[in-house]
Amino acid sequence: MPTAVISNATRIWEINIYWSLYSQCGIWDPKGCGVEIWECIRAYPSSLNCSQSTTMLIRLLPQPPNGIFWRYIARR
Repeated sequence: MPTAVISNATRIWEINIYWSLYSQCGIWDPKGCGVEIWECIRAYPSSLNCSQSTTMLIRLLPQPPNGIFWRYIARR
């Protein structure tokens, strides 16, 4: 498997952003005190569906770690 290059300006995962294929994001890991880098494997907009409850929305968001939309790359 080819290795991915981690960009210098990796953004944090946010809502209401269109994540294009192979874009990268960072997620803070409070237990390990570091940042996990994930790569998008399926382009999608990270938007909310306002017709559902807030607790359901949090569980349904395709936020990393989520194997359908993201691939783990590394830890910094």
